[in-house]
Amino acid sequence: MCLRYGVNLNNCLVSIDEVGRGSTNLACPYCGGPLIAKKGYKKEHHFAHPGETCKQTSGDRQLPQLPA
Repeated sequence: MCLRYGVNLNNCLVSIDEVGRGSTNLACPYCGGPLIAKKGYKKEHHFAHPGETCKQTSGDRQLPQLPA
């Protein structure tokens, strides 16, 4: 699953289209971990965890609920 949204300090969802490439001040909406914006030329733009990906976004195909 590609993570297309992160959460900012005000708990608002921020799209990958609204940030630049690289480190961000956004958190994962599922685990709260830090996110990196991946904006290359071959794959769809998405957020990634700098370390191990949390279980909710690592391929578990059940759709989790995003925070409101």
